[in-house]
Amino acid sequence: MSSEKVDISVIGGGPGGYAAAIRASKLGLKAAVVEEDKVGGVCLNYGCVPTKSLYHAASLIEEIKRAETFGIKASAPELDFKKAMAVKEQIIDVQRKGVGAYFKKNDIKFIEGKGEILEKGKILVKGPDGNETEIETKNIIIATGSSAANVEPFDISEDGIMDNKDILSLEKLPEPLLIIGGGVVGSEFANIFSSFGSKVTIVEILPEILSTEDEDVSKLIHNTFKKKGIDIFTDTKVENLRKAEGKFKCTVSGGKEISAEKILISVGRRPNSKGMGLEKAGVEVDEKGYIKVDSHLETNVSGIYAIGDVIGGLQLAHVASKEGKIAAGNIAGEEEEMEHDAIPRAIFTSPEIGTVGLNERQAKERNIEVCTGIFTFSHNSKACIEGETEGFMKIVTRAGTGEILGSQVVGPGASDLMHEVVVAMNGELLVDDIASTVHAHPTLSEIVMEAAEDCSGIATLK
Repeated sequence: MSSEKVDISVIGGGPGGYAAAIRASKLGLKAAVVEEDKVGGVCLNYGCVPTKSLYHAASLIEEIKRAETFGIKASAPELDFKKAMAVKEQIIDVQRKGVGAYFKKNDIKFIEGKGEILEKGKILVKGPDGNETEIETKNIIIATGSSAANVEPFDISEDGIMDNKDILSLEKLPEPLLIIGGGVVGSEFANIFSSFGSKVTIVEILPEILSTEDEDVSKLIHNTFKKKGIDIFTDTKVENLRKAEGKFKCTVSGGKEISAEKILISVGRRPNSKGMGLEKAGVEVDEKGYIKVDSHLETNVSGIYAIGDVIGGLQLAHVASKEGKIAAGNIAGEEEEMEHDAIPRAIFTSPEIGTVGLNERQAKERNIEVCTGIFTFSHNSKACIEGETEGFMKIVTRAGTGEILGSQVVGPGASDLMHEVVVAMNGELLVDDIASTVHAHPTLSEIVMEAAEDCSGIATLK
């Protein structure tokens, strides 16, 4: 058995874990990262990065289809699915090697294997080769992430029933594809595979897909999906499942039968908190298995911190990264708390969705009197030039004060456009500060200014 002695041990090498280790190193602390799978976590290997690679390919297909609108004659695009999947793997490999290079540059010890907390200040790592490493550590940061949840009557271990990892390993297009769950993951994959040519059906138990988003946003995406030929069943669940002649036969509420070659389960995530010695260390978890932390991201056990998906909340890679940096900084003697009011969120459907803070419904549920400004892409010159006029931007403010509570944008460049409002919220600016800021013409960013102006009823082109 080998041994290591460090200041900080991070269990989990995803975006939260490696950000924490790198920040710790830059603050002068000796850090080690323990990872039992692949460095980069779900985001790099099975989530954000690979799905956006496929999303880009899907977007190119749709753009080529629209080329004739601009006077360009192009033959119907043909997808080489294996090539698209290979490109995805190349991107993952390059970025994974990049993380490894940052570990070396910052003198971070990487230990492959499953980490178990034996007691406060001591971790045992069982490597894939059977060798063990004992780490003596002053502090521990738990960044083990989450895994796909399952739902009856499905069994993810059955061939043909997939989670977010499995669908990224397909060798050919599924025909047809059934997606259980119309949240962010389900909607993104529905968009991708529909553009690729698969017949896609979404079954969602709630009244609407993307139900946590602004109602106008979810309705727009619903209608766009229907135009693309995606079948959507809301307020619906699968009551019976069988397999016949190589296809799954699902009977849903109302008696309709849906046939599918492959089924993607996208019904949420569960924390990876079991089997890592939390009980031995006395670390508290809630009834769902999420690790409890305070505003400094420290658990009830002094010197043990937790970040990312494993603590619940907004399960986003960039949130985990920020939490990792804060946890490492607090261990180094800084005093910083995690704030979640101005966290940007992006959904890569077509059109894209970008949000931050509260939507109108959420604000009213908190008994806040709101004033909203709305501006559509159909009135934006750059959007018209590019032929992408579907969608809008909405800014939600506190009535009478101009305080920005949140914003929702659905349309071209939404994932980038929302950050102007994020910066404004983080800097505690008022909506009038955005409205009075000159924006270049013609640009998509003008929609932010016009939506802000509309809060006061002075939008120029409305």
